[in-house]
Amino acid sequence: MADEFTVRKAVRADCKDIWEMFLQLQAMSDVTPEQVKFSKEALQRDGFDCSPPLFHCFVAEFRGVAIGYALYSYQYSAYEGGLEMRVSNLFVKEVYRCKGVGKLLFEALIEKAKQQKTVGIEWMVLNWNRTAIKFYENFGAQDLTITEKVHAFRISLSE
Repeated sequence: MADEFTVRKAVRADCKDIWEMFLQLQAMSDVTPEQVKFSKEALQRDGFDCSPPLFHCFVAEFRGVAIGYALYSYQYSAYEGGLEMRVSNLFVKEVYRCKGVGKLLFEALIEKAKQQKTVGIEWMVLNWNRTAIKFYENFGAQDLTITEKVHAFRISLSE
């Protein structure tokens, strides 16, 4: 079964599936669809209808059906001096978890980051998501809250 999982670059036609999985990811954090500020139209516009795209995405499939995705963008790292990959979401449908799909998606991200000669990859994980934290630690990821004594902050400018 594991050899039937594939990862590929997302295309505009994947927006419906990515959007539905995005809502599933939000629901895991008790966010209702009404609370989501992002829209499927914004997903299509920002990732597939503008040049350059504001984000990039990989889709994991099983027998032609989307079962996971990884959404990422790039930013400049003043800390290390160079381009850095910023992962916004990595999600695998519940029935396909612990089957190697997340590993395939994350490996695709790492490979892309290497191809782009980035200085690193950063992302956030909710503190209650111990499974995800362990998953990333297995790749050698460091929790910057502990190792660098930094905290992530955000100012939301959207209504």
